[in-house]
This record gives sequence, structure tokens and C-alpha cells, in this order.
Amino acid sequence: TDFAQKMATGKWAGDRDDWSTVIADDKWARVTTDHAQCTGRRCSHVKQCSFFKARESLTQADVIVANHDLVLADLALGGGAILPPPEECIYIFDEAHHLPDKVINHFSANFRLAATERWLEQIERALTAMIAVPAMDMTARGQLESLLTQLIAVRRGLAPLRPLLEELLDGAEERQGTKSVRFPDGIVPADLAAHARNMLDGFSAVIQQAERIIDTFQDSLDSNQLLASREVMEQWLATVSAARFRAENAGALWRSYAADASKEKPPNARWMALVETGQGLFDIELNASPILAANALKSALWSRCYAAVLTSATLTALGSFNRFSMRAGLDTDASFEVVPSPFMHAEAGELHVPAMNCDAGDAEAHTAALIEMLPELMAPSAGNLVLFSSRKQLRAVREGMPADWQGRILAQDDLPKHEILSQHRKRLDMGEGSVIFGLASFAEGVDLPGKYCSHVLIAKIPFAVPEDPVEEALAEWISRNNGNPFMDITVPDAAVKLIQASGRLLRSESDVGRITILDRRIVTRHYGRKMLASMPPYRQIIE
Repeated sequence: TDFAQKMATGKWAGDRDDWSTVIADDKWARVTTDHAQCTGRRCSHVKQCSFFKARESLTQADVIVANHDLVLADLALGGGAILPPPEECIYIFDEAHHLPDKVINHFSANFRLAATERWLEQIERALTAMIAVPAMDMTARGQLESLLTQLIAVRRGLAPLRPLLEELLDGAEERQGTKSVRFPDGIVPADLAAHARNMLDGFSAVIQQAERIIDTFQDSLDSNQLLASREVMEQWLATVSAARFRAENAGALWRSYAADASKEKPPNARWMALVETGQGLFDIELNASPILAANALKSALWSRCYAAVLTSATLTALGSFNRFSMRAGLDTDASFEVVPSPFMHAEAGELHVPAMNCDAGDAEAHTAALIEMLPELMAPSAGNLVLFSSRKQLRAVREGMPADWQGRILAQDDLPKHEILSQHRKRLDMGEGSVIFGLASFAEGVDLPGKYCSHVLIAKIPFAVPEDPVEEALAEWISRNNGNPFMDITVPDAAVKLIQASGRLLRSESDVGRITILDRRIVTRHYGRKMLASMPPYRQIIE
């Protein structure tokens, strides 16, 4: 009712971000729909629709500000569904280093077995109710009966799939708290591939039949020859459209599993897992994902857009654009430019690598060294940010710090991120010192200018362990092609993260301070020296 009152008085246009308080997801879901269930301009309320009002305003705009996810959602729908067509746009992506990973998420597919069985049963009940409506004409009734038959066949086809998937999971290792199986080189077992082809045929038939019914219902609404009240018909249309959408998503997964992975370059990652769905229940989930965003970006964006500009402080890795170019699928004729920073790094910042009596690869000895060294390195009255690559090490160091430092430390997981930052600023405003112990989320996107952060301490080179199935599949593919995943992926990725972490220090041209790297590998290993050379030109103090 609050939403309706505000809209009726013109005090709110329906934009979630413009509401005065945070709207809970479950509350928001009650007043929104998606493109699959929206009946578009056939809806009785289209003139009051917030989405269509906002979309109309886009036609008058020369500049549209949107986040990456909205742009990619539009591209996943074919482009031009929400935003103007790519051919009519010049895209400017800030923080473009995030783009490849976001594309991979948008162009991945998944399928949950029990959840699919449930929605199939729900749609079957809805169709049965439609068929029973006396006013339903013979053509529409026949189409609905055909769709119902196809949905029942698909649901029954899932039954023999369950024991096969359970057998595959029985022999799986438990990783990150759940059982999962990744298929090497993206090649699924032959019997699962055979099921995939059958499921693809079944869902394809459902999609085609649903489209026929959608056409019939739309024609009925357009001609005003209604089979029921307009409101009821709009609900029917939304129900069948939702069924088509769910079938398209399922079909995307099975199309991937039915494909000949040996012909894919690079192959897709394919894996399955036992996932918790709440209240102690579990479901079997199958997944497919590109391991690089290159092909998707080329076909959906670069080959279509009028032009594009990509900007970020971390598009290069180890002084080269090669890493980003490979991941983003940029053409060889793309223009690359490193723009000089406005910061006077050598005058404003100092990069310190202190002497240590241990190698960071020895976790226990390194943790002990951090506990000993941090109190000596940090100024008690300053704004300190200590960045860890491991939650386990963060907790161990926190527990081992001297008692007089414990009260100054604000550690990730103890409080929400925004509360940590707020308390940190308040302490420094009161003339007190403060220390943040954070993980990767504090190494990027955190703005602590001036006195709020005069010392960034990086506990360890932020190497990522390839535990994610997509990352594992990428490393596997590089190895198969005589590459070196550590040097080709791990080191460049860590170099980028190191630059991002160091970027927490200088947030304005008047900022000054120090960066301390507590990992001697930055100077003792050849890859470390490459990382050090790619850092901004701070004054270096190497002990």
C-alpha cells in the first residue's frame, strides 16, 4: 500500500533505488515481474507501468547511465530489449576489468532437478485449469492439451536421470562443504550426453508449442475476441510465457551437455553439484559455463556495437594488455593506451618490503612473523588497512595480536563492511588510531582518503587457488595447449589484485602514505620481481 500511495501521488516513480529505505527482496518480488511474464503493451496497466515509462524516457536520452549487469542482461536478451540496440550505441565501460567475469556469469546455464520437477507440476496444474474453462475455443484447447502432454513427457523423462546423477555424485569428493563433479575438458559421460539430447528435444518441443499458444492468446487480446476476461487472459499469457522462459533456460543447459565438447575452442566448463536449498533439503544442480568471455563478447557486443571505450586502473597485468585482451575477446586492431596517473606516486607514496626470516609459502611461520611485525610496523594513531588473502590467517593474526592492539582492530566478519568503515572513520575523526583487517572485498572499491588510510599493509601476494570449476577448467585448457596456468593466469591475476590493493592508499592528489608488502617472494622470485616492476612508481624501500 505504501508503494501504491507514493506512486498515486507522484512521489515515487517505481524505481527501487529511489525508495527511501531498503526494500527486502521478498517484498519487492510481490510487486515486480520479469520479461518472461510481462505481457507488454497488451497489459491493461501499461500506461501506469514504471518500466515502460522509464523505457520511453530512454528514447529521448542521448546519454544513458547503466551498470554492467543491466547492459549484459539486455545483451543476453538479444540486445535492444531494454536498452537501445547495440548498433546505435557507443558504450563506455568504467571498471572494465570486471566485464569478462560478469559476462561469464550472464552466459552460463544451470538446471536443478527437483526444482524443475516442481515447476513442471505447477505448470501442468495451471494448464489443466485453463483447458477446463468452458469458453476456451477448440484451437486454443488443442494447443494447451498438446503442451500439457509434452510437459508430462519431459517430467517423466527426468525420472531415469536421477539415479544416473546420484551415481555420479556418490563417487565425488566433498569440496567447499558440498559434493561436486567437474567433467574434464567439458566432456560429459556418454550416458548423460544421451539423456541431454532427449531432454533438449523435449524442452525444444515445449518451447515451440508454448510460442504457438502465446501467439494465440496475443491475437485474442489484440482482436478483443477474448476467451475469458482480459485480466484472466493476461494471467494465462504470463503463465505460458513463464513456462517458455523456464524451458528456454533448461534447454540452454541441455544444449550444452548435448554438444560435442571436443569441437569447442575453448571448451565450456561443465559440472554438477549437490546444493542445499534450505531447511535441510538438497537438490542436484547441473552447470555449464564458458571459461572465457571472449566468444560471447565478440558475438553479442564487439561485432555489433557502433563503438566501445573500456577504462580501468587495472586493465594491464605485468605491464601488458594481453591478459585482458584474451579474456575480453578484443580484436587485434583495438587501440590500447596507458594514460599517465594524476598522482605523483614517488613523492606521495612509499612501497616498503621489510626483511623477514620466513617464506610466505610457509603459512605457520608467516603467520607468526605477521603477529610479531605488525605492531612494530603500524602507527597506533594512524589509519591502517591490513589486507589478507586468507580468512584463516586473518583470524589467526587477529587472535595473536598484543592486548593493547586488540581494541583498535576492526576485523572483517565481526561487523558488516559498511559498519567497519563507519567506525574506522569515526575513530580517526576523534583523533584515535584504527586498524582494519580485511580480505579481498576491502582491496577494491573501498574509499578511505587522507587520514582514513595512510598505511596499507598487504600480508601476502594475493594468489588465487583455482577451486572454482570455471577457473579449474581454464587452467586445464591452458595446460592442454602447452601453457603454464601459474604464469599465464595465476601470476597476472595476482599482479592485478596487488595493484588494486595498493590503490587503497592514494585516493586524492593530496594523499600521502606507505604500502608495506609482507611477502619476500615479491623480490626473491622472478615472477615477484615482474609484479614489483608493474606496480605504480612509488619510492621503493627494499630491506
